[in-house]
Amino acid sequence: MTVPPQHNPYSVRVPKKRQALRNAESPPRVDYPLVPWSETSHSEQWVDVDHAKAQVDTFRKWLERLPDVVDSGVNYGSLVVVTGPIGMGKTTLIHRCVHEAQEHIERMDPDPPLKQVVAMTAGYDNIGDVISLDDNGRFATVPAINAGIVKQVVGELRTKLTHVDTGISKWSPGEAFEAISELLEQQDALLFVIVPHIAWKDPGVRSEFLLTCLKHARSRIILFAEISHGATDRAKEVVKEVVRHPAVTHLELGHLKGDDRVAFSQAARSGHPDPDATLLTDWEPADVRELRLVYHAAAEHQIRAGEPVRITARELSHQAERLRREARENLLGALAEDSPPEPSPPDPSPPGHSPAEDTPLGRPAPPAGP
Repeated sequence: MTVPPQHNPYSVRVPKKRQALRNAESPPRVDYPLVPWSETSHSEQWVDVDHAKAQVDTFRKWLERLPDVVDSGVNYGSLVVVTGPIGMGKTTLIHRCVHEAQEHIERMDPDPPLKQVVAMTAGYDNIGDVISLDDNGRFATVPAINAGIVKQVVGELRTKLTHVDTGISKWSPGEAFEAISELLEQQDALLFVIVPHIAWKDPGVRSEFLLTCLKHARSRIILFAEISHGATDRAKEVVKEVVRHPAVTHLELGHLKGDDRVAFSQAARSGHPDPDATLLTDWEPADVRELRLVYHAAAEHQIRAGEPVRITARELSHQAERLRREARENLLGALAEDSPPEPSPPDPSPPGHSPAEDTPLGRPAPPAGP
């Protein structure tokens, strides 16, 4: 398949990206979370790896209980905790769930229509530093982080609803979310709050924060909390403090498996021939992010060469090795810059004496005789 110049089928457009230059379209990104509820083209790039579809199906079952979330008599909303390793698509899964919820509500066709507000407390890419660092770049206190979340939510509500009291953002988080729940009921609205992964130093503090999030998920509020964990952590241990509550849904992503690479190739090839599945064993990607980066690099290499994009196992292996080699070189370069310079050997010459003065024009002196 021949593609237009400068178009890479594996690029990801940033939703509602502001134009840096007038009449110049913002270029797509190599790697970016998929946000199908805000950018329609993203729904075509969704790929079922690591049984992500099974997690979406779990959320769809939860959607059947949506009438309870909007019922003020139930007195709680919903907390969806999404756990998994870094780079496995947790943020994309959260956005996918928001997309599924919006489509579900549209099929329900409530009368009057249910207003929907999405508050991304750390932007589309869901980077925790936005709310977890203070003005000095240091890790903020837990009350300050909670206050930052409330401030972001109130700011988004003001763009979608009427009669929003900006003073709510200065209340305690518990009182603020209770007032927000009442406001949503008055204006027949539903609120999705997306909270990023925060690099807590203490698992106990992380558990307390999740319990706080559960308390904030009041009627008409669906709160998504993202948690990254390493290979030694078990997802059930991460959420053990809250997972027993009926308002909590746990969506769990794991590591890539062998068939995931084939599934990605089949779903993301954009009309290109499949690479031979047996040859894909030569390349062991660490996560979904690396999958996307390597496919993008393979397509970009062919586009720059003026060739039609045709993904092959050989091209994937070549680009994967190139990217890893560059990553190693960049890492070694960064380590070299951080290392202190080696001390120079001591000069045996007396002070004020230069060895170059011993020979004409600084040439080496002849070896000494016996």
